[in-house]
Amino acid sequence: MKRFGSTHTDGKKMDETQLFLMKLHLLIVMVKAKLKGYPTGDFRKEAVLENTAGLFKTLPHLNIGFLGSNISSHLFKERVKLLSVMAIAIISNDYPLGIHRREAVLDNMEIIIETVFPRQKISLFHEVLMAA
Repeated sequence: MKRFGSTHTDGKKMDETQLFLMKLHLLIVMVKAKLKGYPTGDFRKEAVLENTAGLFKTLPHLNIGFLGSNISSHLFKERVKLLSVMAIAIISNDYPLGIHRREAVLDNMEIIIETVFPRQKISLFHEVLMAA
């Protein structure tokens, strides 16, 4: 019988840091998508809420030493908490998003991206995000 699909190669489990980075990346993509006007359905809202809860749960125990940057661990964790709170407010549509709040969200995300994903371009996939 032929096997289709991906092959099981390495089999390593993800550690807490890798899982944190994936959740943070997903949160940034979701917030950027919302700010660009992509639709937010119930499933996407629930995903953001669950993702944010996972970030909050992981953040206090996370060792930020892997970043190797000059930002302090406490400041980075506070920026991620702020982004999480902003994301919940933006996704829930109960947050009046004026020009100054939009700029604050974008500035905070930019600092987080420069710190954690310095060589990556976080892009949005139009076809995927159009399906709410």
